Amino acid sequence: MSDFRFSDSNFGEPEPVSNRPETIYGLVISFMILSWAAVLLRLYVRFKIVRAPGWDDLCVVMYLLTTTAGSIAICISTKYYGLGQHFLLLTQAQWLGYLKTFYVANAAYVVSTAFIKLALLLQYRRVFERGYVMHRLITGLTVFTALWGLAYSFIAWFPCFPVWELWIADPGAHCYGYGSKTPGPFVATYESHSGINMVLDIIVLLIPLPLFFKESATFATRMRLVALLSMGTLVIVLASWRLASIVEHQVTWWPTPDPTWYGPIIYLLAVLEVDAAAVCASVPIFWPVLTVQWGKIFVTQEVAITHETRYGYDDHHNHDDEDGLRRGTTHSRTGSELEIISGKGSRLNDPGHYQDSYILSQVDPLRSPSTRVQTSARSDGIRGGSRKWIKI
Repeated sequence: MSDFRFSDSNFGEPEPVSNRPETIYGLVISFMILSWAAVLLRLYVRFKIVRAPGWDDLCVVMYLLTTTAGSIAICISTKYYGLGQHFLLLTQAQWLGYLKTFYVANAAYVVSTAFIKLALLLQYRRVFERGYVMHRLITGLTVFTALWGLAYSFIAWFPCFPVWELWIADPGAHCYGYGSKTPGPFVATYESHSGINMVLDIIVLLIPLPLFFKESATFATRMRLVALLSMGTLVIVLASWRLASIVEHQVTWWPTPDPTWYGPIIYLLAVLEVDAAAVCASVPIFWPVLTVQWGKIFVTQEVAITHETRYGYDDHHNHDDEDGLRRGTTHSRTGSELEIISGKGSRLNDPGHYQDSYILSQVDPLRSPSTRVQTSARSDGIRGGSRKWIKI
């Protein structure tokens, strides 16, 4: 850190909301829980419901592990190592701890943002068929994103040789990129990564747009795409805001070097961006299945329908009317299986079966019908316990 010249000239600045511990804990922990819930629902649907996991699911799992590590590092840095305070007010032990947590949080963000983009792109490759121009475009973009993520991940995980020289602050350390001791390379690394990241976010957002204008797209499909685009727009806004903050403070160098004072807003926006992207990637997977299953959980009404038919005979068969009763009961419960129970009383073996007026009317439609049909429907409200009978 030989070129860092710390000063107390910014001690009079009001404390930003993003520097308060309650803000950091509240946002980081809340979005971490939200991303875990979204990813677990996604994995449940892919592995248990549709039983069709893919490489995109592996990328989502890797994102979840890395972003969780980064979120924990931010919380530890806030509690123990002075994140949100002025760097000059920290002890030497806190400086050392902050640099270590910065190393983990920054590298975890770089890796997680690459994995979540790869998950979205691989997910799109499953939507567009092979041979189409869009499928080839997505494949090329996937390769570029993988190489971009690999390059910056290496720079983030190995900013110095050896790595521990990052927090030892040896003037003769061999560091570059995220570990550079001079403002130029340090700021350029952040700005280039954030700029490419934002451009990739925009491209990934625009990929599903052709599906919106397909003639076969239903209204429900278009509404789901609108929701997806809305969430994707939020991700782009957060990425743009983060890039603007990096440019405004030259990461944490301007107006004076103070990484623990100017850094929280950059960390928070990074966490919100990747977690929102994870939700955006997972909702289209689990939401359609969740809505179907949700309807089966809440049953508000049970309907039982009873159908009774009496067959009329000539006068000498009138005494068999009561025996000729056919009864069928159908029970229907919303969201559950349909059960049909048929009772006894069939006349298939009865010699008078084909003398039945109903059967004759089917054989000879010009014959005058003499069938008497009695139908009743019963509706039982589960909660209210009311019972209704309708007789026709």
